[in-house]
Amino acid sequence: MNCPVRDCPGEMEEKTIIHTFVRRGQPLVVEGIPAQVCPACGYTMFNLDVLDMLFSFDPDTVQPVRMAPVYQLQTLSVVV
Repeated sequence: MNCPVRDCPGEMEEKTIIHTFVRRGQPLVVEGIPAQVCPACGYTMFNLDVLDMLFSFDPDTVQPVRMAPVYQLQTLSVVV
């Protein structure tokens, strides 16, 4: 399938991706998500079944498989 992004020459490819969401103000990283991804521009599409699973996902009822540290980039002062 051609990438739906205007003027993008890419062909969509089936991939398994990792995606970060924000749920209740907290970051949530989900891996193993099937998606269609354009290798040229990175445009990503999920099918409706996958979207249903992601929207119904409740992190309070599932144990994470691992934990990752979260860092905040310090704001840099720019002198003009």
